[in-house]
Amino acid sequence: MLLLILYTVSTLDAIAFSMVITIMTPYVVSLGGTQFYLGVLGSTSALIALIWNPIVGGLSDNLGRKKVLLQCLLICLVGNLMLTCSSSLTVFFISRILTAFGTQIMTLLKSLVDDNIPNQESKMAAIGRMQALGGFAFIVGALVAGHLSEYENGYRYIFYLISAIFAVNLSLIWLVPETQKKKQSQKKTAPSFNVIKELKSAAVKLTSVDWTKYWDLFVIKLIINFVLNVFQFNINPIMTRRFSTTGKTFGYIIALSTVLGICGHLSMRRLKTVLYKSDSAGFKRLLHGNLLMIYTCLGLGLATTFPVYVLHLLPMTISRVLFDNTFTEVILARASPQEKGSIMGTFESTSAVGGLTAPLLSGLVSESWGNDMCILLCTVPLIFGTVLTYTQNTKSQKAIHSSKSQ
Repeated sequence: MLLLILYTVSTLDAIAFSMVITIMTPYVVSLGGTQFYLGVLGSTSALIALIWNPIVGGLSDNLGRKKVLLQCLLICLVGNLMLTCSSSLTVFFISRILTAFGTQIMTLLKSLVDDNIPNQESKMAAIGRMQALGGFAFIVGALVAGHLSEYENGYRYIFYLISAIFAVNLSLIWLVPETQKKKQSQKKTAPSFNVIKELKSAAVKLTSVDWTKYWDLFVIKLIINFVLNVFQFNINPIMTRRFSTTGKTFGYIIALSTVLGICGHLSMRRLKTVLYKSDSAGFKRLLHGNLLMIYTCLGLGLATTFPVYVLHLLPMTISRVLFDNTFTEVILARASPQEKGSIMGTFESTSAVGGLTAPLLSGLVSESWGNDMCILLCTVPLIFGTVLTYTQNTKSQKAIHSSKSQ
């Protein structure tokens, strides 16, 4: 029953996110917004998420996943309800700022899976199914949003649907038992909640993280999330300006990429036993993901026809499958039970770092050389990431061989 609830919530959350991604740029343009407005909005939302993500990870360790998750869902519900009442750039800006406090929803759901499933293999299988369902949800969200956006008042209908999704998720998470809360209640007869105290406690946890244990994964994830944010910020404008695509077409492209992502997630366990049997450290998968991303940057930046452009989205989808599965597995394996929430929250903040810098840098580069150059320049940090993953993969393989020889 618990897994069914978590699968449902994660699927609905992915639908809502996909709908927003599909219509955000055309909606802002329809209200008179510019690329600069989108850049400021993206950077501001990312800055909030950058500060909030590690804090919510620490709070979830102290207060319980359920309580924090309910608060994140409630804030997102309020933010999206605002857009059903008013259509203005100011209201949209405030709404997206509020929903930035919900960026940790998927991480909290994964932490709930980790808390309630003791077996490591079953745990990773559940997270893999959750990600595969999320891929299917992206198809639904993209297609629905793409079609509705072409109707009169279509954008408002979309935000009604998104608000309904968050209302349903609130109700479902309310049914989830909070195991950590029960443990705390056994230790404290009259537990009290002090916001400032809990925030300070979360901050202390972050400063006590052993970064010598995680620095390599942090740097690699930071690079990948930066590049993916550049893609997200530039792909829609490139298709609109270079190939004159519509919102419906963009929705179908997202759906196509997501279908490939689902196939990748479903086949990942098989690939691990065939191609990555000796890759216990995960760096070989990360290395291949980096190489595929470099190829994607070159293909998207240099493509002259729409079919060729769409074709080069395939390696990006495959690389995202590799990254999504590998990072979660490696981070959870390295972290101790007491620090899993804080570590996962801190690593998720790399997405916020990418979202903070990518819109601003993309805006500066696109003004001088165009959106195509933004994609091509992503090869620079990816080359560094490739060298780092190759080095770490070599070290891990030597460590494995030396341990076997002993």
